[in-house]
Amino acid sequence: MTSSLAHPDADGGVLSTERQLRMRRVLTNTALSFDGDETKEAAIYQLLKHVKIDPDGGILNLVDSPIGQKSKVPALTKNSLQTVEAVFAAFRTVSNPAAMIFASSRMLHRQLCSADGVEHLRRELSRLRMGHRIVEFSFIGANLMELSLAVGCILLTLYHVFKIFCHKENVPPVTAICQDAASEKLVSDSPCQKGANVQIGEVNPRYLSEAEFWLADLPRLQNLSCLRLLAYAHPNLLEKRRKQFCNGNDMSRSILEGFFGCKDQYLTDEQLVEEVAKVIVQSDGLEHTDDYVEELCSLNPSQALCKLQVYKNEGRLKSDEQHNPKILDRVCRLNLFLFGELICFGMLVTICFMLGTLEFFHKICRCSLILTDPTAPMMTCALFFLLFLNQALGIMHIGWLLRWRVETFIFGGTDAVVSTEEKHIMQMYLGELVERIWGLKVLNGFQKLTILLGLNDDDLQQLVVEESEAKKAAVTASIRKYMDKRGLSSRFHAALKYAVA
Repeated sequence: MTSSLAHPDADGGVLSTERQLRMRRVLTNTALSFDGDETKEAAIYQLLKHVKIDPDGGILNLVDSPIGQKSKVPALTKNSLQTVEAVFAAFRTVSNPAAMIFASSRMLHRQLCSADGVEHLRRELSRLRMGHRIVEFSFIGANLMELSLAVGCILLTLYHVFKIFCHKENVPPVTAICQDAASEKLVSDSPCQKGANVQIGEVNPRYLSEAEFWLADLPRLQNLSCLRLLAYAHPNLLEKRRKQFCNGNDMSRSILEGFFGCKDQYLTDEQLVEEVAKVIVQSDGLEHTDDYVEELCSLNPSQALCKLQVYKNEGRLKSDEQHNPKILDRVCRLNLFLFGELICFGMLVTICFMLGTLEFFHKICRCSLILTDPTAPMMTCALFFLLFLNQALGIMHIGWLLRWRVETFIFGGTDAVVSTEEKHIMQMYLGELVERIWGLKVLNGFQKLTILLGLNDDDLQQLVVEESEAKKAAVTASIRKYMDKRGLSSRFHAALKYAVA
């Protein structure tokens, strides 16, 4: 394990130096002093100066004995409330799909297999003034959807469990040295490595399946229902869904690689756009300003391809022998593909909205029928109501949404889109994270289980983000001093501090 005190660049020279200064002040019993600026302008321009991203995502900081390396294991350790939440999440993971299968199969058996099942359903619907044949088929279809969804997700979870046990014996046990080597390969920020030369470390396939099991399968089962389809059609998330659904940049990259004849070189998007900028500048034959060249270099592959197409249509494109201008004729094929992709996305959102609305309508009617049925046992009414409440709370899975937002921020970059390659890196990172958690000797088995069951966006943020505590404290102390002197502090908090201290 690399020591950050011996090698400051491994963990950030500024952070290691500040830790050394703090330890020296403690050992020498140096008196406290504060020279903070009481004006807010100086602090505003240094608001994020204390924050930086850990290049390895905090993987190297998950160590048993932090000798010269700040351990981030306490950041993952759960308190009492989080432990209770993890246990409750495990209970919901088992009870929700079991209740779905029991309720939907019982309804289908009563509606399709009993002698008076259809007549009984019609009598129930007549109580709600919905005795139409379409409503009858809708109720039966909703029960079939619920049963199929529950069985399918359980089979998918068992498939990942099977993969975990298959890879367990085929892969040799990972030592601490192998863990360090894999983590160092995981993310490389060397300026000398470009394109296909960047070496990506292989993660144990067992832990890739475990990451899928703990972080995707189990949270999905906690409030699984067809109501979750409404989340895909949520109006505030449509643009984010569309960006994840569309593949315009990938298709444009493929055409640009054909234009430059470099399909086997695996150039980055920046390198391809840079080549496009060279062609455009040479085609103009004029001396351009730095701002114009910078604007060309800031294009994405789709915009760069459109720029090339415009120059070709206007007859201004000057290409070399190694270029293939004829491939630009396929841009119309790309535009047709993107239009069809947009149509498919609209149809998918519409189908999700219709099926989710149908299931919500079915659940509301079924809950009303059970609660107003005088022959229904009280326990049945309570259990069905709790099942509906749990699924209604999970229409928009808040935990998944928050973690998705942090993962998109970390791996998606400035465009906030996680590409196929970035998704693969994210899967490797999560697999490496699960492997490190299981390898920690300072935690017992129950603590590891609670961490994996309750891994959320806060945990990822504490792992990935590093901050200079001294700089942050200086900024916040300056602002606090300014607010107190100007009377901008919260009076309620001031009263609480006065009452307590």
